[in-house]
Amino acid sequence: MDRGSVTSGAAFTTALRGTGVLLGILLVTGFLSFTYIQHHMMDDLKDRISEDFTVLDEINRDSGQAALIDTLAALRQPFGRALRSFGLFDRAGQHLAGDITALPAQSGWTQSAGAAAQGSPHLLLRRDTRAHILVIGRNIEDIAEKERQLILTLVAAGGILALSFLLIGYRSSASSLRKLDGIAKVLAQVSQGDSAVRLHISPQNDQIDRVAVAINRNLDQLSNMIATTKASAAAIAHDLRTPLSRAFLAIDQAQMQAERGADPRDALDVASGELTRLRSIFDVILRISRISQESNPAAAQPLAPLLADLAETFAPVAEENGQSLTLHPVDPALAIAADGAMISQMLANLLQNALNHCPSGTQIAFGAQGGAGGLHLWVADTGPGIPLAERDKVFALFYRLDPSRTGGGNGLGLALVKAIADQLGARVTLSDAQPGLRVDIAFAP
Repeated sequence: MDRGSVTSGAAFTTALRGTGVLLGILLVTGFLSFTYIQHHMMDDLKDRISEDFTVLDEINRDSGQAALIDTLAALRQPFGRALRSFGLFDRAGQHLAGDITALPAQSGWTQSAGAAAQGSPHLLLRRDTRAHILVIGRNIEDIAEKERQLILTLVAAGGILALSFLLIGYRSSASSLRKLDGIAKVLAQVSQGDSAVRLHISPQNDQIDRVAVAINRNLDQLSNMIATTKASAAAIAHDLRTPLSRAFLAIDQAQMQAERGADPRDALDVASGELTRLRSIFDVILRISRISQESNPAAAQPLAPLLADLAETFAPVAEENGQSLTLHPVDPALAIAADGAMISQMLANLLQNALNHCPSGTQIAFGAQGGAGGLHLWVADTGPGIPLAERDKVFALFYRLDPSRTGGGNGLGLALVKAIADQLGARVTLSDAQPGLRVDIAFAP
């Protein structure tokens, strides 16, 4: 795995920025905490020194300077580290008692690196009285040690947190990179023709996994499109080969008849009919491809005259087939802002489909309804209907219920209906008319 790609990932760079922010916050917080603790410990030490001074001052007032000197001698620690140190001096600065032998230069609080006999750092308090000068100190090595421990603790905590953040970011970035590499490999396989490969979805269900689910869904659609394209290509080849073969045979027959001196017009009529059929197939395909580029006029088209013209056109055909065609009454005020030619083409295809595929005695009806739910166009028949499993497939180009493709039609009628409905923003649904088939075309309000 390319480490450069891992460290350039969003997870790692975010962790890196977060680590910088965290260290900045920790630095400020640590400084404030250190300052507060330092001042607190020094204030506590000053309180203790002040208490010592109060006690010694009372001894001096009650028992005199000699008793104070004896007390300082008794408090002196000859062994080990001196936690407290004392020094008594006369007004001239001469040392009288205690282990502090050097008199601080000024009254009040001072710090000394070697105030006591042991030479350890002390916090000193000098108080001048009429009879003498008293110096009291406390060892501050413990405070310095605690300060060092606090600094080391803050540094260690910052280092651990920074390393933890960076490690988490690195692992997250590496995991994301592995998933992205998997996506790239799968897409490369798809581009090489393997449409069956799919992305692995991890149980983490993170953002990349959700993208992978969407990619798999699109790959499923792509596989279906490829399968449909292959089936359509085979259907086109079959549907075009048959009329072409018949046209060639008819032309050959006409040529032979002409060579024998016979009349070739019948054979030429057959060839012309087959070529006309070919042209109609190409016309429908071109019509479907152009529909998506056509625009819908805003002018409302009244539906009643349009549906009446269709009923007048197809009623004689239905009668010749032994069928019946009925137009349900349509509200004269019902209209739609769409291309009237498209609406007519769509309904004509549905009516022609019912006439071609329903037996004698079938009742065919169509009409239009309006309401709060929008406009609905419908065509229903009492014929054999379409099996439920086939209803989503019949809108594909060149799809036929007869797999042998020996029956009439070219499998483009319902495909054209679907293309027009999509262009007009309508939804086409097929349902069981009990018996027969009902086609509903619903337009949004």
